[in-house]
Amino acid sequence: MKAKRTPRAGRYAAYLLAAALACPPAPAAAADRVVIGNVSRTVEMNSNAVGLTDVVRRSRTAVSASGRMGHSSSNPSTLIQALIAGQVHVAIVDPTPAINAVERGAALKIIGGTVPIAAYTLVGCPKYKNIKDLKGTTLSVVSLVSGSTIFLREMLRQEGLELNRDYAIIQGGPTTQRLASLSGCAMSATMVLGGDLPRARELGYTEIARLHDYVPNLQFHSFIVDGRWAEANAALTVRYLKAMVRAMQWAHAHKEEAAELVTRRTGIPLKYTRVNVEEYLAQGIISRDGSVNREGFQRLIDLMGERLYKQKPYPPPEKYLDMSYLRRAHQELGIAPAR
Repeated sequence: MKAKRTPRAGRYAAYLLAAALACPPAPAAAADRVVIGNVSRTVEMNSNAVGLTDVVRRSRTAVSASGRMGHSSSNPSTLIQALIAGQVHVAIVDPTPAINAVERGAALKIIGGTVPIAAYTLVGCPKYKNIKDLKGTTLSVVSLVSGSTIFLREMLRQEGLELNRDYAIIQGGPTTQRLASLSGCAMSATMVLGGDLPRARELGYTEIARLHDYVPNLQFHSFIVDGRWAEANAALTVRYLKAMVRAMQWAHAHKEEAAELVTRRTGIPLKYTRVNVEEYLAQGIISRDGSVNREGFQRLIDLMGERLYKQKPYPPPEKYLDMSYLRRAHQELGIAPAR
């Protein structure tokens, strides 16, 4: 079986990325406005919600708040394309599409992280109880090249299933659409984050497997910028990271208020967000200081492996990271990084 895709969407995405790389925006003069881009409102985005308020209050910085906390996209790859095109200044998403873009010549840098451990669960139509049951089926993914899809392929590979030989994948859009596709078993399974598990359970879907049981350490949501924009707006970049770090620290110190904020922003009932927030904070799924999980980042590079790089050794994380802005943020906040 072959992986399915939407031809028009695929051609548009490829065109946008090629155009952005061919004609990158010129570095702007120092700005006082930052546009934040993210994929959706989830428990993982809680620190961003707090931080946006903080960055406005403390630094008189204008922050775009149209859409979902700035620019929103149901697809991590199109969000990275928007970043390359200069439509957003900071993308908060898993680093996989940024790594792909850098290998194509983009000047992107990862300057910190908010979720140092990916916390995905594979959920499925009720008749599928385990990964081996998925043989011969089609699974729904947010993007054919997103981090969650790479994680999914690794989980199935460890159970002896290979893409195209044993199963197919199809790009199914945001979580709501992918969960709906499981109704009637039109699709067999999909990956969801912890904040979406209550909805999946209420719909009667089975929890087939947890990513942590297969790949326990993977860097997830990261702060990604165009390196030239960050250099031209270094003071603003540092102020933004300071706000994010303060937000992370606030969440760890105010669990109940953090859960209430997640409920307001996502609509998920408080009885569920309390459990999610408690679990995420206890397990270190929400960062305390914005650092990048270097070991988890290298593991991500290794998983991308042969599909992206021509040969070993694969590049180290430092090819994609620039921690200088976060170090300045830590120094100005007077804190020592945890990692």
